[in-house]
Amino acid sequence: MNKSMISYVAALVSLLLVGILFVQLLRLDYGHRLIPTKTNEAREFKTLAGENRELEGEPIDIYIHQNEDELSEAILTNFKYALDYAKLPYTSITAAQIEGLDPSPYNVLVLSGENTEQWPYETIKQFVEQGGRLYIVGRFIDAKWADLVGVSEFGDFIDGVDGLTFERELFPGYVDLSPDSELLLFIHSIADVELAARSDVLITAKDEPILWMAPYGDGEVMFWNTTSLSDKISRGLMVQALTMMFPAFVTQQSGIKVVHFDDFPAPVPDNSIPVIEDAYGLSIKDFFSDVWWQDVQQIARDHDLVYTGFMIGSYKASSEESVDQLIQKIRASMFEYGRGLMQVDGEIGLHGFNHQPLVTNGETMDPDLGYTAWASREEMRSTVERVVETFDYYMPKEEIRSYVPPSNIIGASGLSVLNEAFPDGLIIASLYSGDTSKGSYVQEFGPDPIYEHLYNFPRISSGYNETIDDQFVIVDAIANFGLVSHFIHPDDVLDERRSKGQGWATMKDSFEDMFKMIDRTYPHLEALTQYDAYQKYELYQQADIEVAYTEDTIEINSDQMLIPSTMLIRLQAGTYLETGKFSFGSVRPFGDSGTLYQLELKTSYVSLEIKSDTK
Repeated sequence: MNKSMISYVAALVSLLLVGILFVQLLRLDYGHRLIPTKTNEAREFKTLAGENRELEGEPIDIYIHQNEDELSEAILTNFKYALDYAKLPYTSITAAQIEGLDPSPYNVLVLSGENTEQWPYETIKQFVEQGGRLYIVGRFIDAKWADLVGVSEFGDFIDGVDGLTFERELFPGYVDLSPDSELLLFIHSIADVELAARSDVLITAKDEPILWMAPYGDGEVMFWNTTSLSDKISRGLMVQALTMMFPAFVTQQSGIKVVHFDDFPAPVPDNSIPVIEDAYGLSIKDFFSDVWWQDVQQIARDHDLVYTGFMIGSYKASSEESVDQLIQKIRASMFEYGRGLMQVDGEIGLHGFNHQPLVTNGETMDPDLGYTAWASREEMRSTVERVVETFDYYMPKEEIRSYVPPSNIIGASGLSVLNEAFPDGLIIASLYSGDTSKGSYVQEFGPDPIYEHLYNFPRISSGYNETIDDQFVIVDAIANFGLVSHFIHPDDVLDERRSKGQGWATMKDSFEDMFKMIDRTYPHLEALTQYDAYQKYELYQQADIEVAYTEDTIEINSDQMLIPSTMLIRLQAGTYLETGKFSFGSVRPFGDSGTLYQLELKTSYVSLEIKSDTK
């Protein structure tokens, strides 16, 4: 055999050995280490230090007096959360302190409850008559108060008045709710009233007045004729209604839009089911790869979305699977969807070792869901460590920063385990509203009050199938503080109950329509991963922003304000702001009311001129 032939055979054998070695590496799952994984750095948000300034005008001062009754406590506690999220400072006062209020058009007294005899009527009447504002959040019946609150005659209480109808635009995007709305919070108990001619009705239900505004002397009164203001889904309504009482009013927007995919990445079955087979002729695995994943990426590109997925290692109820077994089980999903999320600037958080909530025996959990409680905290901790190790195997340059409880259920023991397992901090994203009696973890935004390493960032809305109710929930949070936090389950399409009997084509269209509306109506909302949303929200809350008003100016001065920041400005009819681009940012009309503007601010100080139609 000549030398050239020997060299040829040697080269062939070498190639064959390299090929065998390469295949073995792939079989041993080292292949992913040969393909660089994109690293997504956390966003850096710009803030601007301001200067100390003496503002010429008056601030708006909100004074809240709370009665010692159930209705007053429930509604006003809810209202205070709304003010905190909107960064509107307020002062709680006693009945005796009401006498000291200055009757300025920039001072408002907030009352709620049925014990009107505890309120100093003559003092309040004089306060409004001389120019103050009175905001009543919750119905009552008291003939003595009738004229002051714009009522010519009080009747009895009426229960079961359902729905909401907006007689004019309160905030862009709000929709009327029919009497058969599934948002049961808007089943009102109201006062049967005849309104005075001067009263201007803003919201009705079954032709009954729910919200009206009435001038009294030099002041204004706004009256919510309902008991349905103790739920979180009324917070935006209360804030936006409040802004209508003043010559001008500035509210702030956090400008955040977050979308979660629960159970993603997760093991995907290779079989098929009729709803997929009949429509696409594909297995479940191929449907998610070739159809669902392609569609949701296109929706993200078209309507400015960034996705955060929450991984599951296994769907077994038991905890015996090892790290190696988890690695193999979730291999295909992590390669395709884990990498896929990174490629589209997304994020991966943790949903669980399996889909069993972190609950031990004795803690509340809905028995109808068929979950199994964990034997101990130690067992929970072990599974958390194993699934984190699995994540690290596939994403060595990333870290888990957020967690969604399976079925939004978690106990105190589970929270304590997460607090220990993530000493560098962990965002817990559960529910904004819900029924806690069966173990649902319902949150407010902010640092956890008990566990120092945990931060609560609840999800406000969910689902593919946009309904009028879904839109109302989303819009109310935007009206409150400019935040969308929405989640879906990719596998809802596989379940007839959760998909409401609709196929993927219909679900996709309604999901896209929802975010098309959001993108078109609220372009100031920034698409962010969960971790970046947390960062921006914290900076939004920490910014120090002062607003002062005169008859013809609005002054805004800030320190450590996000740049840019979005604010909404409400003016009274007959006045307006110049719109366009300016050195400080831009001003544009917002919605169709003609009284609401959106300010994008890029400087720490601005003075805006309020102009009059009569000048």
